[in-house]
Amino acid sequence: MRGKTPAPGPDRSADRTAARSAARSAVAVSVAALITAAALFGALAPKAAALEGPLINNISIALG
Repeated sequence: MRGKTPAPGPDRSADRTAARSAARSAVAVSVAALITAAALFGALAPKAAALEGPLINNISIALG
């Protein structure tokens, strides 16, 4: 059987399945991290905007 690749045995199949499972887990963790970051940003952004106004006003007063 020169030039032909042997059929994947159970070991190769198991390795591929494990690699796919690990890749899916990594994607799931990444998506969960993005969702968490978006939620935190959404929760903290209004507070940061509220603090920005007085901070800029204080700097203007100090420089003026």
